[in-house]
Amino acid sequence: MATLKHSLDNHHAIDAITPDEPISADTLEARRARRMAALKKVAGIWAHRPDIPADGLEYQRQLRSEWQA
Repeated sequence: MATLKHSLDNHHAIDAITPDEPISADTLEARRARRMAALKKVAGIWAHRPDIPADGLEYQRQLRSEWQA
């Protein structure tokens, strides 16, 4: 299983890349394009649902009202 190195701008699997291997050309534009494609897939997945309020704040209040104190 690959272990991930966490940093703000560089996400590579540590044990999947050895120092002798060149890092693939993963450009900023390519990472942004992948991120945007993933976000577009999930954007609006709760839109037009009749069982939840359209207002996000109202929905949050409704959920929290069910929590036990």
